[in-house]
Amino acid sequence: MANLCKEIFATIMRIAIFHLAFIYSGGGEKLVLQEAEGLSKIGHQVEIFTSVVDEDKCFPDYIKKFQIRTFLPQIRFLVENHESTLILLSCVLSPFFAFRFRKFDVILAANQPSLWISFWVKKLFRVPYISYLAQPTRILHPRNIDKKTGLKFAKKTLNSLSTRLLERFKPFIKWADQTSVHNSNQVLCNGEYVKSILEKTYKIQAVSCPAGVDSRFKIGYVGIKYKKPYLLMTNRHYGQKRFEYGIFALSYILHKHPEFELLVSGEETDYTDLLKALINQLGLMEKVKFLGYVSEKELSALYRKASIYLYTAPEEDFGMGIIEAMAAGTPVVAWNNAGPAGIIDNGRSGLLANPFDATDYSHQVERLIANKNLYRKISQNAVKEVKTRFLFKKHINFLNSELTKDAT
Repeated sequence: MANLCKEIFATIMRIAIFHLAFIYSGGGEKLVLQEAEGLSKIGHQVEIFTSVVDEDKCFPDYIKKFQIRTFLPQIRFLVENHESTLILLSCVLSPFFAFRFRKFDVILAANQPSLWISFWVKKLFRVPYISYLAQPTRILHPRNIDKKTGLKFAKKTLNSLSTRLLERFKPFIKWADQTSVHNSNQVLCNGEYVKSILEKTYKIQAVSCPAGVDSRFKIGYVGIKYKKPYLLMTNRHYGQKRFEYGIFALSYILHKHPEFELLVSGEETDYTDLLKALINQLGLMEKVKFLGYVSEKELSALYRKASIYLYTAPEEDFGMGIIEAMAAGTPVVAWNNAGPAGIIDNGRSGLLANPFDATDYSHQVERLIANKNLYRKISQNAVKEVKTRFLFKKHINFLNSELTKDAT
């Protein structure tokens, strides 16, 4: 009995999870919160640390379950564009506050600058860290879509001091990025597509550990008769997501299917204003509804009732919305490119349009509406695919195994 107890306690770890920021409701933020919850349920002592947190903007119905600590004191009312300033200061001052994490068994570093901060904790106090990357560092390795739309998600940061400093010190940032990736005890990544990109970019061996659908979402085929005549989009409102393709698809199908409408969830941004101008130009004001932020419970219901889920981002590395919609038996139309092409088996568990042909994308949406046998087949296969490859339980068990291997 004594040996058994000793073995059990030996596997219980004190884990620190580092993340860039919690200032919007994105897939990366959701995954970190889910990982913290999942590892805690296993029995580990888990604490989350970040540069800046805004509980009103980042999954307000979910984030309050966690006590998230910041690397530095918050300066919301002292400095303009405090988010980017705090992120920059966290990077610069990381050697000086690394001692705070000396008693942790292992660190899970979720994307930069988490790896850089973890690098200093390991260097000074020998605490190992596992990196979890959803992408290469964007300011150094932008995608084509990033070059077209820009990486500055808010106009207020365009001329900020932090943005100018990032440009000025880009050679050092590149070195720091490479160094902190290469010093990771292990590099995990969100899917096979990202794995190939990371290995090419950093000349490393990465391990695929894709995100999964957690138990809060009902997984299962619900049948066509329970579906409502609406298309659904759920991404953050940024130019990289290219919601225009979804609006064009709606305009295309309305000629034959006037009962349909388009529902769009997510907090509104400057990009939303551009979309509303397009909608007004096309005369679709009564057919497109912006829902704002929706809770996870409401989102699950939207997935289950939607006829078709539209994933219009042209170069997404993974696609959390894709697997959540598939779990609800809602067919997905995406591009035959990047991460979605590694999730969807075209014609079997979803439909992939020719990149980036708006007409073909709209045609794929029309196919699903017109062909009930195709719709039913894809719906049923999508659920099976999620149960086989994209359950959160599978993700967290693998993550726990890797953290345990590398813990001090």
